[in-house]
Amino acid sequence: MNICIISASTREKSASLNVANFVCTQLKQLSVTSQVSILNLHQANLPMWQEGLTPNSDIEIQLNQADGFVFVVPEWHGMTPPAFKNIFFFFNACFAHKPVYIVTVSAGTGGRYPISELRMSSYKNSFINYIPVSTVVDHVNDTINDKGEFIAQSDFIAQRIDEGLQFLLEYSHALCQVRDSAIFKEKRFKNGL
Repeated sequence: MNICIISASTREKSASLNVANFVCTQLKQLSVTSQVSILNLHQANLPMWQEGLTPNSDIEIQLNQADGFVFVVPEWHGMTPPAFKNIFFFFNACFAHKPVYIVTVSAGTGGRYPISELRMSSYKNSFINYIPVSTVVDHVNDTINDKGEFIAQSDFIAQRIDEGLQFLLEYSHALCQVRDSAIFKEKRFKNGL
């Protein structure tokens, strides 16, 4: 099983990357047989999409090899960062029939809007499968430090992430069968609805 965690912030020292590091540690503890990688959009240097532009093949390989994803997404002005949504323009097909657990991040009490935005606008052509569990990490700087360590007084968020990751692993196993099926290989309607 191969799980890719995407830190969706382009900031150099982002709270999203801190959360991604915490999630990575948790995943490795839950599933010692799984391979876990982090795609840090700050380091990816992915240009904004334009027709005819060739994407970075290393990123495409990492996304194609994944059986499931964790999206760690900050809320910027009530939205998903454009650099993260850009990933769907370049690598749309890499997400087909693969599960995603969304974890959103906010320095305050935000973080909810990216969940509905991603569920609404990124699934059609990608055939991505968002699992029904998601987690909002409010007051992120009081919850997970810059070393990726959980520091909150209550373990509520840690428990939510544990639950989400366990569901993600189960969905990842189940959807491997879908991707091995004849109907997946047929690709009759490649653009969804």
